[in-house]
Amino acid sequence: MEKNKEDDSVLQSSEPSTEIDIPEKKKSRWGWFTSFGGLLLLFKAGKIWAIIKGALLFLKFGKFLTTGLSMILMVVVYTYIYGWKYAIGIVLLLFIHEMGHLTASRQLGINTSLPMFIPFVGAIIQMKEAPKDAKTESIVGIGGPIFGALGALVCLFIGEIFQSTLLLALAYFGFILTVFNLIPAHPLDGGRIVTAISFKLWIIGIPIMVFFSFYFFNPIGILISILAIKKAWEVWKDRDNPYYDTDQGFRFRMGLSYFLLFALSAYYTYNLHEVLNKQ
Repeated sequence: MEKNKEDDSVLQSSEPSTEIDIPEKKKSRWGWFTSFGGLLLLFKAGKIWAIIKGALLFLKFGKFLTTGLSMILMVVVYTYIYGWKYAIGIVLLLFIHEMGHLTASRQLGINTSLPMFIPFVGAIIQMKEAPKDAKTESIVGIGGPIFGALGALVCLFIGEIFQSTLLLALAYFGFILTVFNLIPAHPLDGGRIVTAISFKLWIIGIPIMVFFSFYFFNPIGILISILAIKKAWEVWKDRDNPYYDTDQGFRFRMGLSYFLLFALSAYYTYNLHEVLNKQ
């Protein structure tokens, strides 16, 4: 039907009715201008195509610009609070953390968005498809804390060499970020990781999350606590789902990695807190 309508439209515009006298066609005085314009467009065709390609490239890499703009926005906001050097460091450490999730998910063949930065919340990536099992989810979950802890260690190492308070402060931020995200409460990374180890760890993580959220009255923490309780209830009702089946060997390796990473990050968080307080 659409094709017929288009054909009718073409016919009506190309053939006048036979009941109307067709006037004799006159030569347009603007003909020379039209010809010149056509030659000009032909001459400029290369530049016009370059503009079109540029527009297509902008659309193709728009998602990269979105990530970049959100990073810049967060830097600007944090600059007014902490100063531009510390603000840039915070955003870069958050970026490294999220790249850990992105790298793990891409290695597992999961389509994942680029990071989006939200002031006072952090950074997030979105998995455009659900993990096939708890094992996959835990691997993606631990990728962020591993990268984040490595980024903090680099700041610590360089900070100690140059006796830089700024870098030591950034290392402290990186480790405390890792510790917080490893709390075993979904949707934090720790909650996703221990899904493949043991649900019983949520019994420890959720009360800790609730306590600190209300003690420091952190709205984001309170929201995470609510989501964690909701998720725990849903998983408990669906605990026989094969999604949560993992072999004993994997549970041991993931559990060892999780607790070592948590212990290392907690140690350096405490150590750096003491060092920075003395400066």
